[in-house]
Amino acid sequence: MKARIISGILGIGILVLILFFYDTLLLNFAVSCVCVMMVYEIFCATKMFEKSFLVFFVSALFSFVLPFLKLERGSDFRIFAICFYVAFNVLFLLKKNREFRVYDIFFCCVFTIFMTLFISNIIYIRFKFKPYGLYYTILFFIISWVCDIGAYFVGVIFGKTKLAPNISPKKTVEGFIGGIVFSFVVVFIYSYTYLNFNNFKVEFNYLNLVIATILGVVFATAGDLSFSVFKRQRGIKDFGNILKGQGGMLDRFDSWIFVSAILYPFIKSFPILIF
Repeated sequence: MKARIISGILGIGILVLILFFYDTLLLNFAVSCVCVMMVYEIFCATKMFEKSFLVFFVSALFSFVLPFLKLERGSDFRIFAICFYVAFNVLFLLKKNREFRVYDIFFCCVFTIFMTLFISNIIYIRFKFKPYGLYYTILFFIISWVCDIGAYFVGVIFGKTKLAPNISPKKTVEGFIGGIVFSFVVVFIYSYTYLNFNNFKVEFNYLNLVIATILGVVFATAGDLSFSVFKRQRGIKDFGNILKGQGGMLDRFDSWIFVSAILYPFIKSFPILIF
């Protein structure tokens, strides 16, 4: 219970920061720092940090710079950065092939690229969906965290059927359904309040919102379970201890990575707000 309360307070704090710095480069900087911490945690979990500080340093540098390589007014240099980063890892592996396994380098490289790209969606949403970028950003966070809170409380009260007993014994089917219902309630209240408070003159596509919420909850759960599998296989409880009693950044943002991965392209094709 205490952990859930702390998570909620942390989430509110992050949303407040987004509101204050949404249209500034400080948001890019904050996202970059979060990405670097996540890269550090995954390198520690795979023990690559101990094996090669150089690979970690280049990966951390890549994850820090990438959120700044696509701004509202300017060219998109992300593909060049990705190519250089991949080339570095390939060359490093060719030179150190007797010391490092292909799997270790490949996993850290792929994780760093996709994690940074998906987390950076919080920045790309900002100008892709102007003037409603903030609405979508907060929506993504709500779906990521509210479904977890709803699933927890419903699971504690009504949970009987295990969802994935070999991965996460505490997750239940009843909790998963409760997370969807709870997310629907909060998402619709948020959407109604946000649009009416700002007096936006837009058409609201409820069907797309329903689909987006369901997709978000499914992928948030998948993200949580996927990282739980990784931790179990590595024999670790948390990815880090930067958040006392809460683990590391990956423990808090695992759902967001998967939610942003599916909702960003979905909303580009099927917008909720039509203007």
